[in-house]
Amino acid sequence: MATSFIAQDIIAEHLLVNNAIVFLKNSPMRLKSGLITPIYVDNRILSSFPEAWRDVIETMASRIIELQLNFDVIAGVEGAGTAHGAALAYRLNVPFVTVRQQAKTYGNKSRIDGVDVKGQKVLIIEDHLSTGISLLDAVKVLREVGAEVTDCFAITNFDMPETTRLFSKNHVKAHQMLSFEFIVNKAVQMGLIGPEDLDDIHSWLDTPWSWAAQRGLLAHTTEN
Repeated sequence: MATSFIAQDIIAEHLLVNNAIVFLKNSPMRLKSGLITPIYVDNRILSSFPEAWRDVIETMASRIIELQLNFDVIAGVEGAGTAHGAALAYRLNVPFVTVRQQAKTYGNKSRIDGVDVKGQKVLIIEDHLSTGISLLDAVKVLREVGAEVTDCFAITNFDMPETTRLFSKNHVKAHQMLSFEFIVNKAVQMGLIGPEDLDDIHSWLDTPWSWAAQRGLLAHTTEN
Protein backbone atom coordinates (compact mmCIF):
# COMPACT_ATOMS: atom_id res chain seq x y z
CA MET A 1 0.00 0.00 0.00
CA ALA A 2 1.70 3.19 -1.20
CA THR A 3 -0.05 5.75 1.03
CA SER A 4 2.57 7.03 3.47
CA PHE A 5 2.93 5.53 6.94
CA ILE A 6 2.27 8.95 8.47
CA ALA A 7 -1.02 9.33 6.57
CA GLN A 8 -2.15 5.84 7.57
CA ASP A 9 -1.16 6.50 11.18
CA ILE A 10 -3.18 9.73 11.29
CA ILE A 11 -6.25 8.05 9.79
CA ALA A 12 -6.02 5.06 12.16
CA GLU A 13 -5.87 7.43 15.12
CA HIS A 14 -8.90 9.38 13.83
CA LEU A 15 -10.87 6.14 13.50
CA LEU A 16 -10.02 4.99 17.01
CA VAL A 17 -10.21 8.32 18.88
CA ASN A 18 -13.61 9.16 17.36
CA ASN A 19 -15.01 5.67 18.06
CA ALA A 20 -15.53 4.81 14.42
CA ILE A 21 -13.84 1.54 15.40
CA VAL A 22 -14.45 0.04 18.83
CA PHE A 23 -12.99 -3.19 20.20
CA LEU A 24 -15.73 -4.78 22.30
CA LYS A 25 -13.48 -7.42 23.90
CA ASN A 26 -15.78 -8.85 26.59
CA SER A 27 -19.11 -7.81 25.05
CA PRO A 28 -19.41 -9.00 21.42
CA MET A 29 -22.21 -7.63 19.22
CA ARG A 30 -24.51 -9.31 16.72
CA LEU A 31 -24.52 -7.46 13.40
CA LYS A 32 -27.54 -7.22 11.09
CA SER A 33 -25.99 -10.01 9.02
CA GLY A 34 -26.17 -12.31 12.05
CA LEU A 35 -22.40 -12.26 12.51
CA ILE A 36 -21.19 -11.99 16.12
CA THR A 37 -18.19 -9.69 16.32
CA PRO A 38 -15.75 -8.34 18.93
CA ILE A 39 -15.11 -5.33 16.66
CA TYR A 40 -17.70 -2.70 15.81
CA VAL A 41 -17.12 -0.34 12.87
CA ASP A 42 -19.28 2.68 12.08
CA ASN A 43 -17.36 5.10 9.88
CA ARG A 44 -20.51 7.19 9.39
CA ILE A 45 -19.61 9.02 12.60
CA LEU A 46 -16.56 10.59 10.94
CA SER A 47 -18.69 13.25 9.24
CA SER A 48 -19.38 14.66 12.72
CA PHE A 49 -15.69 15.48 13.15
CA PRO A 50 -14.67 17.93 10.39
CA GLU A 51 -10.88 17.68 10.82
CA ALA A 52 -10.94 13.88 10.86
CA TRP A 53 -13.40 13.70 7.96
CA ARG A 54 -11.33 16.08 5.85
CA ASP A 55 -8.24 13.94 6.43
CA VAL A 56 -10.20 10.80 5.51
CA ILE A 57 -11.58 12.24 2.26
CA GLU A 58 -8.20 13.65 1.23
CA THR A 59 -6.48 10.33 1.95
CA MET A 60 -9.17 8.42 0.07
CA ALA A 61 -8.64 10.72 -2.92
CA SER A 62 -4.87 10.24 -2.76
CA ARG A 63 -5.18 6.47 -2.47
CA ILE A 64 -7.58 6.26 -5.44
CA ILE A 65 -5.17 8.31 -7.56
CA GLU A 66 -2.28 6.04 -6.47
CA LEU A 67 -4.26 2.98 -7.49
CA GLN A 68 -4.95 4.58 -10.90
CA LEU A 69 -8.57 3.53 -10.74
CA ASN A 70 -10.44 4.43 -13.91
CA PHE A 71 -14.03 5.65 -13.47
CA ASP A 72 -16.52 8.19 -14.78
CA VAL A 73 -18.95 8.24 -11.84
CA ILE A 74 -18.79 7.58 -8.09
CA ALA A 75 -21.69 5.70 -6.47
CA GLY A 76 -22.50 5.48 -2.79
CA VAL A 77 -24.60 2.72 -1.28
CA GLU A 78 -27.57 4.31 0.47
CA GLY A 79 -26.76 4.75 4.15
CA ALA A 80 -23.16 4.46 5.25
CA GLY A 81 -21.57 5.03 1.84
CA THR A 82 -23.53 8.12 0.80
CA ALA A 83 -21.83 10.94 2.70
CA HIS A 84 -18.29 9.72 2.04
CA GLY A 85 -19.03 9.02 -1.62
CA ALA A 86 -20.59 12.43 -2.21
CA ALA A 87 -17.72 14.25 -0.49
CA LEU A 88 -15.17 12.25 -2.47
CA ALA A 89 -16.96 12.90 -5.78
CA TYR A 90 -16.94 16.64 -4.98
CA ARG A 91 -13.22 16.44 -4.16
CA LEU A 92 -12.42 14.59 -7.41
CA ASN A 93 -14.88 16.63 -9.53
CA VAL A 94 -16.85 13.66 -10.86
CA PRO A 95 -20.61 12.95 -10.86
CA PHE A 96 -22.14 11.16 -7.89
CA VAL A 97 -25.12 8.79 -7.71
CA THR A 98 -26.77 6.95 -4.84
CA VAL A 99 -27.84 3.32 -5.08
CA ARG A 100 -30.98 3.02 -3.00
CA GLN A 101 -31.76 -0.02 -0.86
CA GLN A 102 -35.31 -0.02 -2.20
CA ALA A 103 -36.74 1.31 -5.44
CA LYS A 104 -38.62 4.60 -5.35
CA THR A 105 -42.39 4.24 -5.22
CA TYR A 106 -42.87 7.22 -7.55
CA GLY A 107 -41.47 8.64 -10.80
CA ASN A 108 -39.21 6.21 -12.62
CA LYS A 109 -39.22 3.83 -9.62
CA SER A 110 -35.47 3.44 -10.00
CA ARG A 111 -33.02 2.37 -7.34
CA ILE A 112 -30.45 4.86 -8.65
CA ASP A 113 -30.64 8.55 -7.78
CA GLY A 114 -28.62 10.76 -10.12
CA VAL A 115 -27.37 10.78 -13.69
CA ASP A 116 -27.84 7.98 -16.21
CA VAL A 117 -24.94 5.58 -15.71
CA LYS A 118 -25.51 3.42 -18.79
CA GLY A 119 -22.16 2.91 -20.51
CA GLN A 120 -20.35 4.62 -17.63
CA LYS A 121 -17.59 3.13 -15.50
CA VAL A 122 -18.70 3.39 -11.86
CA LEU A 123 -16.59 3.23 -8.70
CA ILE A 124 -18.62 2.24 -5.63
CA ILE A 125 -17.73 3.78 -2.27
CA GLU A 126 -18.55 2.19 1.09
CA ASP A 127 -17.60 3.22 4.60
CA HIS A 128 -16.67 -0.34 5.61
CA LEU A 129 -16.68 -3.84 4.12
CA SER A 130 -17.57 -6.87 6.20
CA THR A 131 -19.77 -9.43 4.42
CA GLY A 132 -20.03 -7.21 1.31
CA ILE A 133 -23.63 -8.29 0.61
CA SER A 134 -25.09 -4.77 0.36
CA LEU A 135 -22.27 -3.62 -1.91
CA LEU A 136 -22.66 -6.57 -4.28
CA ASP A 137 -26.38 -5.83 -4.43
CA ALA A 138 -25.47 -2.29 -5.58
CA VAL A 139 -23.10 -3.77 -8.17
CA LYS A 140 -25.98 -5.87 -9.54
CA VAL A 141 -28.30 -2.85 -9.72
CA LEU A 142 -25.74 -0.74 -11.57
CA ARG A 143 -24.84 -3.50 -14.02
CA GLU A 144 -28.51 -4.12 -14.79
CA VAL A 145 -28.84 -0.56 -16.11
CA GLY A 146 -25.72 -0.88 -18.25
CA ALA A 147 -22.98 0.49 -16.00
CA GLU A 148 -19.54 -1.08 -15.86
CA VAL A 149 -18.46 -1.89 -12.30
CA THR A 150 -15.14 -3.56 -11.59
CA ASP A 151 -13.88 -1.83 -8.43
CA CYS A 152 -15.08 -0.64 -5.06
CA PHE A 153 -13.31 1.37 -2.39
CA ALA A 154 -13.88 1.47 1.36
CA ILE A 155 -12.34 3.30 4.27
CA THR A 156 -11.87 0.00 6.11
CA ASN A 157 -12.24 -3.67 5.24
CA PHE A 158 -12.21 -6.75 7.47
CA ASP A 159 -10.77 -8.72 4.53
CA MET A 160 -12.87 -11.75 5.46
CA PRO A 161 -11.86 -14.81 3.39
CA GLU A 162 -15.50 -15.50 2.47
CA THR A 163 -16.01 -11.91 1.32
CA THR A 164 -12.85 -11.98 -0.78
CA ARG A 165 -14.04 -15.14 -2.53
CA LEU A 166 -17.51 -13.68 -3.09
CA PHE A 167 -16.11 -10.50 -4.65
CA SER A 168 -13.81 -12.52 -6.90
CA LYS A 169 -16.76 -14.64 -8.04
CA ASN A 170 -18.62 -11.44 -8.98
CA HIS A 171 -15.58 -9.92 -10.72
CA VAL A 172 -15.25 -6.99 -8.32
CA LYS A 173 -11.95 -5.89 -6.81
CA ALA A 174 -12.11 -4.36 -3.32
CA HIS A 175 -9.70 -1.63 -2.25
CA GLN A 176 -9.37 0.05 1.13
CA MET A 177 -7.61 3.09 2.55
CA LEU A 178 -5.56 1.12 5.06
CA SER A 179 -5.34 -2.45 6.24
CA PHE A 180 -7.25 -3.58 9.30
CA GLU A 181 -4.02 -5.07 10.66
CA PHE A 182 -2.57 -1.54 10.71
CA ILE A 183 -5.56 -0.34 12.75
CA VAL A 184 -5.22 -3.25 15.19
CA ASN A 185 -1.55 -2.44 15.73
CA LYS A 186 -2.40 1.24 16.27
CA ALA A 187 -5.01 0.24 18.87
CA VAL A 188 -2.33 -1.72 20.75
CA GLN A 189 0.01 1.26 20.58
CA MET A 190 -2.74 3.53 21.99
CA GLY A 191 -3.51 1.09 24.80
CA LEU A 192 -7.06 0.39 23.62
CA ILE A 193 -6.33 -3.33 23.44
CA GLY A 194 -3.50 -5.37 24.89
CA PRO A 195 -1.11 -7.83 23.24
CA GLU A 196 -3.11 -10.57 24.96
CA ASP A 197 -6.15 -9.62 22.85
CA LEU A 198 -4.39 -10.06 19.50
CA ASP A 199 -4.86 -13.83 19.17
CA ASP A 200 -8.60 -13.46 19.70
CA ILE A 201 -8.90 -10.60 17.21
CA HIS A 202 -6.83 -12.37 14.56
CA SER A 203 -8.84 -15.55 15.10
CA TRP A 204 -12.07 -13.64 14.48
CA LEU A 205 -10.69 -12.00 11.33
CA ASP A 206 -9.65 -15.44 10.01
CA THR A 207 -12.86 -17.35 10.92
CA PRO A 208 -15.54 -14.75 11.72
CA TRP A 209 -18.60 -17.01 11.27
CA SER A 210 -17.45 -19.75 13.62
CA TRP A 211 -15.52 -17.60 16.12
CA ALA A 212 -18.34 -17.15 18.66
CA ALA A 213 -19.54 -20.76 18.53
CA GLN A 214 -16.01 -22.05 19.07
CA ARG A 215 -15.84 -20.01 22.27
CA GLY A 216 -19.41 -20.51 23.45
CA LEU A 217 -20.03 -16.76 23.28
CA LEU A 218 -23.36 -14.96 22.94
CA ALA A 219 -23.91 -11.42 21.70
CA HIS A 220 -24.42 -8.80 24.42
CA THR A 221 -26.04 -6.28 22.05
CA THR A 222 -27.51 -6.23 18.54
CA GLU A 223 -26.79 -3.71 15.79
CA ASN A 224 -29.79 -1.54 14.89
